[in-house]
Amino acid sequence: MASAARPTTAVIGVTVAALGLAACSGNSPAKAHGAAAISMLPQHILHAPKSMLSATEPQANGAMWALAGPSSAGLFEISSATGKIKTSFSVSDNARSVAESSTGTLALALGSNQSGALELVNSQTKKVITTVPLPAPARQVVVGSDGTTFYVLTGWATTASVTIVGGRSGRVEGTVPMPSDAVSIVPDVQQATIYALERNGLVDQIGLSGGRIQAKFKVSDGDTGQSIALSPDGSTLYVLKELGGISNIAVVDAATEAVKKVLPAPSNCVDVMVSPGGGQLYEVVGTPRYGNIQIYAV
Repeated sequence: MASAARPTTAVIGVTVAALGLAACSGNSPAKAHGAAAISMLPQHILHAPKSMLSATEPQANGAMWALAGPSSAGLFEISSATGKIKTSFSVSDNARSVAESSTGTLALALGSNQSGALELVNSQTKKVITTVPLPAPARQVVVGSDGTTFYVLTGWATTASVTIVGGRSGRVEGTVPMPSDAVSIVPDVQQATIYALERNGLVDQIGLSGGRIQAKFKVSDGDTGQSIALSPDGSTLYVLKELGGISNIAVVDAATEAVKKVLPAPSNCVDVMVSPGGGQLYEVVGTPRYGNIQIYAV
């Protein structure tokens, strides 16, 4: 485990007017397959630790966990209503992503140059429940709609796969091949297929039984894919992408694979999640100088 996480300044929720514009800049005027970007401001901005890497969706109690690192890596429990840090603790500097089950189990995706693992942690006691070896360094972990199954994206330079892990048992339930340059994943609501976002902006829909590609589509031209999320009803994909330092989010109809519109994203946005009710996007910003979570209405 890493040494104690460095203390941060007090974390508070703020309105857009109270925050400097630098943290909100980066709204893109670009188009994605004919869909023009729209202009909008976040409803709310939560201060967060510097060097943010990942965050969990808000739980029923309004809490969310933020992973900051990689040096002096730590997990921070943040109120999604006020931005107040409730607690924090140190984690491995190899932590790359975090997810939380409905039962309060935290899943930390670990990736070094030589290996990968999924560390399951009790969010109340902060103690490691078990560590699951993975076939390659982990890139991301997400939780399925059942609230208990974890899907871990792992990969080397030329191969990638998703390992399915039971959150209650910590047992590996299956492995599915992925495109080698996949950077982000999300399972569909039925947990029958998984959407994989490639670095070049392609989205693949892959069956979890058999690993066959069922669909492949591109949400934009020339952008670099960064993160993908799915609405709770399974109807809409949100694809975070970046081009020339400018980020935005393509809103994609999952049934037709068409880009409906393009939403702004902050500069240095690294992750995107959807609220449990589906009405808000949580956009995670992380730099060595500052971190925040910006909340947009959708």
